[in-house]
Amino acid sequence: MRLLTLAGLTALLSFSASSIASPWIESDDPLLRASIEALFNQGVIKQPVNSYPLMWQGIARDLHQLDISTLPIQSLFAYQHVKQALANAQQQSSSGIRVNYNNAPLLQQSFGSRDQQKSGINSYGSITGNRVSAKVSVNYADEALDDKYTNNQGSYLAVLVADWSISAEQISHWWGPSNDNALLLSNNAAPMKGIRVNRANTHYDGPHFFSFIGNWQLTGILAKQKPTLSNNDEGDFWAMRFASTPLPGLEIAFSTSGSEFLTSTYSAPNTLEPKTKKQQLTSLDAKYSTHLSGFPIGFYFEVMGKNDSGFAPSNPFYTLGVESFFGNDKQLIKTYVEYTNTQKECLPATDCHYGNDTLINTSAGYNHNDRLIGSSTPLNSQSAVLGAYYHTMNGYAGFTKLSWFEGNEISQTSYADKVKRIQLELGYQQALFEGLFKVSGAVYQDTFNNDSNTDTALKTSWEYRF
Repeated sequence: MRLLTLAGLTALLSFSASSIASPWIESDDPLLRASIEALFNQGVIKQPVNSYPLMWQGIARDLHQLDISTLPIQSLFAYQHVKQALANAQQQSSSGIRVNYNNAPLLQQSFGSRDQQKSGINSYGSITGNRVSAKVSVNYADEALDDKYTNNQGSYLAVLVADWSISAEQISHWWGPSNDNALLLSNNAAPMKGIRVNRANTHYDGPHFFSFIGNWQLTGILAKQKPTLSNNDEGDFWAMRFASTPLPGLEIAFSTSGSEFLTSTYSAPNTLEPKTKKQQLTSLDAKYSTHLSGFPIGFYFEVMGKNDSGFAPSNPFYTLGVESFFGNDKQLIKTYVEYTNTQKECLPATDCHYGNDTLINTSAGYNHNDRLIGSSTPLNSQSAVLGAYYHTMNGYAGFTKLSWFEGNEISQTSYADKVKRIQLELGYQQALFEGLFKVSGAVYQDTFNNDSNTDTALKTSWEYRF
């Protein structure tokens, strides 16, 4: 009976598993991420899973070593989902086209596909070999937030050298366990053109006295950053992340980043002349997955701030969250609660900004094309999200989110106006005309002082692969 169930699940999930031929999992599929996290919670996957793009090699190794007869029924759907996504990723070639419409592209960007334009058409083709993989994306966007009508976002050329992947790319990244608000590096801003070096096989293989590190991941990025749309200034951006699983169910990570535009001013000793120095940001995050009274549950956090005192961030922003999973052989449901706080005392006031004082906007030092590279909510704000995703064996899926925000105006660049927002968002997807159709709607109320305004938003897309 279990073999029949698995066979049926394989057929039904073959379309809904959204990974295409690729050496890694991109930061655009929260449903696949939910299945991976559910298997990590059960101890099936033992590799670090909070660094996206997420390499397939370590996950494939864990799935291959699994004795499926020991898998509890609550993990069966997640196992089949990830296994089918891996099979799709191992295809030698894939291509497709996607059309989308979004009448409110300024709404908060969480983990998932980026549609920061009024409407658009995305076309792509990819090939995957033993050592070389490539993807070419040609995209058209109407009323895009970055003012680009055509772009190649999503493209890459990757080469596997021993246990390392080296790629020239323009793809989004998501570092940390957060579902809606990664503080150091997220997909909130358009992807930068750059080079990434990534450990492809995260399995620990070394001297026994270092085995306490567990399976580990190391990523380095060097990219070109364009902080604002108002000028053509461009400079180097770099970031590094180390993640490991030292204990079953525990993943910890250290990340840091900097750029030519991330600077601060200070007064030199015995002089009134201000000096400028390069500023570095640091992030620490962790996630612990366990069971309470038989229910799978995960606790996670991220703290991020300026690197003024060495390893730990100073006066940090933070995100806290808890998530749980409910599944069987027919469906998987992921629920989570997440809170983010980017408020802090600023003495002087410019200390709240991550930026270069010579730019028009002092916060622009950690922007790319006028969007924050990390937090999807503006600086000096706080927000909370109660969310749930579900995915069924027949390919139907959906989500719901209830969110609250209080802080600066949602422009991410203004520090004058304060706003409170309450938002309810619902989403749904299913197969349609041999493609994948997605639709989501949101209703939100903004309050400025004593004035309030209620508005709605609609987002939809259809993707066909061949």
